[in-house]
Amino acid sequence: MSLEDQTIQNFITLVETQWPLFADCQAELEQLQANLPSDKEEMSDTIADWCESHPAILDALDAISQQPQSDRVPGHQGNAPPPPDPKLYQEMLQNAMRRNQPPSKTKP
Repeated sequence: MSLEDQTIQNFITLVETQWPLFADCQAELEQLQANLPSDKEEMSDTIADWCESHPAILDALDAISQQPQSDRVPGHQGNAPPPPDPKLYQEMLQNAMRRNQPPSKTKP
């Protein structure tokens, strides 16, 4: 897996598993997600640049990056499938954000 794929996937994992880190910057995160480039290398660079302006998130991303990554899927013989394309990464990030946002309050 390329460094770009790892950065993007680790960031998505961070959004899914450590949502409280994003509590004070949800609008910025939404803007980031809406403006992600369609090229994996540019997407990875954009995410890394955004994280640099959010030190707690950058530290958490670095911690995830230090964890050993497996190239195999549990229970699967052979190599893992190829990483998703950039459009799928954008959808994955958007879905992770939606799952973690508090439900909107609607009037009865």
